Amino acid sequence: MIQGPQAPQAPPVPPASYWPDGGGERPVTSKAPGWAKAVLAGAATVAVLGGGLIAVRNVGQEAAPVALPTPSFDLPSDLPSTLPSTLPSSLPSSSGLPSAAPSSDAAETPAATSTFPPLKAVPEVCDLLPASLTTRLAPKSQSEPGVQKDGYGALRKGCEWTQKAKNIRNGILESRTIFLAVNVWPSVEDAREDADFNFDSMKDMAGTKEDNPALRFLSTYGEMKDLDGIGDETHAMYTQNLKGTTNVWAYIVMGNTTINVRYFGTDNKDGQITAQGANTKPVAEDVLMKGAQEVAEQTVKALTR
Repeated sequence: MIQGPQAPQAPPVPPASYWPDGGGERPVTSKAPGWAKAVLAGAATVAVLGGGLIAVRNVGQEAAPVALPTPSFDLPSDLPSTLPSTLPSSLPSSSGLPSAAPSSDAAETPAATSTFPPLKAVPEVCDLLPASLTTRLAPKSQSEPGVQKDGYGALRKGCEWTQKAKNIRNGILESRTIFLAVNVWPSVEDAREDADFNFDSMKDMAGTKEDNPALRFLSTYGEMKDLDGIGDETHAMYTQNLKGTTNVWAYIVMGNTTINVRYFGTDNKDGQITAQGANTKPVAEDVLMKGAQEVAEQTVKALTR
């Protein structure tokens, strides 16, 4: 290595403006491979020794050392202040890249369909059930329009048949109530979405029991059942609580319409309205299920006349 005054000067350091961040921190690059280091080292040696004499020697000859010409090179006076921000125009565009094959999971869900004609308005729900049915299922009851109001995109009406006098048979006070609501949606798809939401809720509760000490009368939910042949799809579930109150909830979808049915029943001993505990007898599931099914069938029939 040449030392002293004749030693070549170190290559100049680029100004701060050369670096993208003004010289605060140099760009981080990946580690160069071994062969690249060797090439760079060789080039550096030539540059360092370029100003001196290199002894060239041939074996068996006594030739005088030959002076090699001193290479000259200068760094450009104006270094770029910023790095290019765009890719070369010669790179292929995204349009030239192969497109991904469509996934089978992205298939669209078929649109909901129905053989039932769409309804444009909700009729008076209290007129949908004949008196022969309501007096049998809820003796001594009278109909009263429900409190349903149009909303959430649907036209809504309801009716409730509530007993206005005691119906005592064989010393048992039989309490029965029918609740019926009809919702007309803008489309079959909207009605199906509403029905699926209620079917999912019914499915989540089916076969479970409430476990909340804060509740005085815990409910036990029966299995979700299919009521075939009513509308496009109908499901129902029986519920009983510790107070002895029982009911069947049925939900129906037909065309752009959904129907909500509730049939409540409680039997109290000794004709006492306020009877509780052992003096209260729940109504059997098959009795309430049959009554709710009759209400659902009659409602669908009345809406499709």
